[in-house]
Amino acid sequence: MPERGTETILVVDDETAVLSLTRLMLTRYGYSVIEAGGGNETLHLFEVWPDLQVDLALIDIVMPDMNGLELTERLVAIRPDLPVLYISAYSENEALRPVVTRGLPYLSKPFTSVKLIARIREILDARAKRSGTAD
Repeated sequence: MPERGTETILVVDDETAVLSLTRLMLTRYGYSVIEAGGGNETLHLFEVWPDLQVDLALIDIVMPDMNGLELTERLVAIRPDLPVLYISAYSENEALRPVVTRGLPYLSKPFTSVKLIARIREILDARAKRSGTAD
């Protein structure tokens, strides 16, 4: 059983079913979830609520209004320290993914709740360790 979390995760995906299922997976393990249906909606959230508490962004790479890499570029201007985990239906095998997606924190769809939580904990715990806030 993965470790439970208390952080807030922003989930950005243009597929409603993915948003709903991911929210269920995350809330089951104690996380708070903010959902956005695409890049423009995400940027609007931060425009309207500049102090919005988000500990990690889970971003789909392929979306119609703005791809996940473009969204991250724009988010970094607003929140330079926001960790991002990318999701997509690309292969888990990095060599089979588009070159621009290689080397990024990534999880292939479909994913299980155990894999999702483990990957999120890995990123958040490594960040906490680097900043000296680990337990």
